[in-house]
Amino acid sequence: MELSISIPPDNEGYTGRECPECKKYFKIKFGTGIDGDVPCHCPYCNHTGSQEEFWTAAQIEYAESVAIQKISGDLLKSLKKLERKPNRNDFISIGITVKGNPTPITYYSEKELEEKVTCSNCTLEYTIYGTFGYCPDCGIHNSQQILFANFESVIKMLELAKNADDDIAQRMIENCLEDAVSVLDGYGRECTGKAGKIISFQNISGANKNLQDNFGIDISISLSSDDWQFVINQFQKRHVLSHKMGVIDDEYIKKTNGNPATIGRKVKVDSDDVVKLIDVLKSISNHIQSIL
Repeated sequence: MELSISIPPDNEGYTGRECPECKKYFKIKFGTGIDGDVPCHCPYCNHTGSQEEFWTAAQIEYAESVAIQKISGDLLKSLKKLERKPNRNDFISIGITVKGNPTPITYYSEKELEEKVTCSNCTLEYTIYGTFGYCPDCGIHNSQQILFANFESVIKMLELAKNADDDIAQRMIENCLEDAVSVLDGYGRECTGKAGKIISFQNISGANKNLQDNFGIDISISLSSDDWQFVINQFQKRHVLSHKMGVIDDEYIKKTNGNPATIGRKVKVDSDDVVKLIDVLKSISNHIQSIL
């Protein structure tokens, strides 16, 4: 006997998946992404296999219960046909009564996940734990897509700062600089971690040295010398904002080739510089993405 059992999506149209390799859970929206019967990629470990391999334990239990209910229901209907009442006129007469109900269905609900992603490469809509993952349809990693989306959020915050009071606007711009560095750091850690060695990008010069030592990558060669020094300067501004209360010190002057007369003053962060930094960091990410 063969039964066809449909697995219903959740109320947003997502269907749960479970990797047979790492056992982690994610969801995809069938009807988006690549047309046709394509392999499924685990967004966490990138295990690749048939869609049939990725049913969740709860879905299998549900399907089995639907099948058992169908079989038990059909059996009860067949037995019901044998029911009869005893004939009181007979010396010996046996009546048959069939009681019971089909086996109940084991229902389930899909889990809620943290991050909804639409793949920029194949347009599949999927949800995962965390932020970074491989697309279940085309297999491309979404790290740069997430990076660019976060950069866009920083740009929107800079736009909001234009309408704020001067003190608040300056604070918002400083936060935007810190956020731009932080999202590149998250992207860099993810990319290098996939390649076998997690590298911090909080210090861009240190990150470049570690990239050269571990992967033979020199991100400075993708930029002009002026742009590379500009990036170093902005990262140093972020450093004094985060660790020195925004006050310029000897280390800042040494690493930025700044004027020693500014030691003890508050570092100045400009909105246009943050926008330019984001553009340059996108170029750096393109260089990393092309190699790792």
